[in-house]
Amino acid sequence: MMIDRVVRVRALPRAGETVAALSSATFAGGKGANQAAAAAKFGARVRMLGRTGADGRFIVDALKDAGVRARDIATHDETAGAATVMVAENGENAIVIAPESNTRITAAEIERFVAKAAQGDIVLFQNECSCLHEGIALAAARALRVWLNAAPADARLGALKFEKLAGLVVNETEAEAMTGARDPVRALELLAARMPGGTVIVTLGAQGAVAAVGRARYAHRGFVVDAVDTVGCGDAFVGVFLAAISAGIDAPAALARANAAGALAAMRAGAIPSLASRAEIDVAAAMPEGARLNARAPVAALGGKPTHCEACNYDLAGSRLGDACPECGRVVGPAIFGGRWNNVRVRRRFGASARLMAMGAALLVLGLGGMELSSHVASARASLLIAQPSMIAYIASQIVLPFAMFVLARSAANDRQWKWPAVAACVRLVTPIYLIGSLLGVSLFLSMGWMVAATVVACDGVFAVCIQRFARGTAVPPQPRARAIGLATVAALALLLWLREDFSRGGLPVMATMCWALLVSWSAVEVVLLARRVRALERA
Repeated sequence: MMIDRVVRVRALPRAGETVAALSSATFAGGKGANQAAAAAKFGARVRMLGRTGADGRFIVDALKDAGVRARDIATHDETAGAATVMVAENGENAIVIAPESNTRITAAEIERFVAKAAQGDIVLFQNECSCLHEGIALAAARALRVWLNAAPADARLGALKFEKLAGLVVNETEAEAMTGARDPVRALELLAARMPGGTVIVTLGAQGAVAAVGRARYAHRGFVVDAVDTVGCGDAFVGVFLAAISAGIDAPAALARANAAGALAAMRAGAIPSLASRAEIDVAAAMPEGARLNARAPVAALGGKPTHCEACNYDLAGSRLGDACPECGRVVGPAIFGGRWNNVRVRRRFGASARLMAMGAALLVLGLGGMELSSHVASARASLLIAQPSMIAYIASQIVLPFAMFVLARSAANDRQWKWPAVAACVRLVTPIYLIGSLLGVSLFLSMGWMVAATVVACDGVFAVCIQRFARGTAVPPQPRARAIGLATVAALALLLWLREDFSRGGLPVMATMCWALLVSWSAVEVVLLARRVRALERA
């Protein structure tokens, strides 16, 4: 895991030469992180083991956004791994790495990590981390399919136990260092001879790749692109190839997809931000070898030029930083919104649905409070006068809240974070269905009250836990960690109280109802505050 500090120059400096940078930017990177993100974006289920420092926690966020499970990543190291990357105008790069935290991964950590894997799972190592040989031995002993990206090639590879590997990926330079053969095809044969039953791949940059799978030999000439940045292209290749074979795709088709992933990554800046989705990769891989790929749609990175005006959504393809927006006149500044929040309409929709959820929470509190009050009024007439509008308010809240929650989920900044809260909002629609059935006197519905109540509280808890993810990938401050933990605690307590409640006694359970009302109200407050932080950044 590396903090990639990318510096753009007209040409890479020669020894002793000082050159002025055209621009600089910081990205999440590192071979392992890039490969994990590439595999996850292709659709594989991916876990990652790694270490970084407090300044590298944004790498963990980037991995989670890509779909990688990151519970085994430590972020308390004193010094994060970092890489300084110089990128020339022609797309070529030179990289200096300082592994730091990556060198402090222990064999015990690797043992705990691989213990969670099932026999036959793929485990991928890179030569940037400590305990390489110990880790390979531990994984092989558990009958895992061990793959190695032998980069960077160094003296440690001399002791490599090839018989423990299921697969090996090297580039031309690394293949020559390991075999002494300059011809990549000759180097492939020498490496394949040391792994008779395994897979060896030699990547050839813009010329594609060659592979030996047992006795079979394959080659793919790659694709032609207008390269912007070649950082992470090899990692995209490795991650997508392994994701493809894990999905049952045969080696030639996996090789085509891997080359497509590397080519697409070259057309955007950065490593993880440049990775393509499976849909993009499948379309590109279907083209003939050597075909030129069309330019990818631009994606605004934080701190770079936004693709659209962040005030009026005008297309800024022809504008530069510092220019005035042709539509609204606002000065084009560095992007502060990422993902789907680059579109001003999505942000407006998020703000409107946050206010709608606040209204639904208010109706819920009024409805529950009114029904509880009506049960303590002695006069039957007065009780009825209170109960009727309270029931109407409660039913209205159960229609408004699921709709508002669903729109909020669909308006999240990151399009990978909406599924769970959206599912929770849809399941929550059981409440109005249950209420209608109960009012019609259907016996089945009358007996399901406790189950419906617990389901609704569970859905509200899922939504509450997901609020902290809505702003991922943007400069908008997320929900403070202390409040997120407090809200999750209230969600767990509310569900526990409803599950322990005896519903045969009739009436509303006071403590459980109060806790549920608090959960929904607090969730509404959090999304409203998040929407206000978005507005504050827009005004700034």
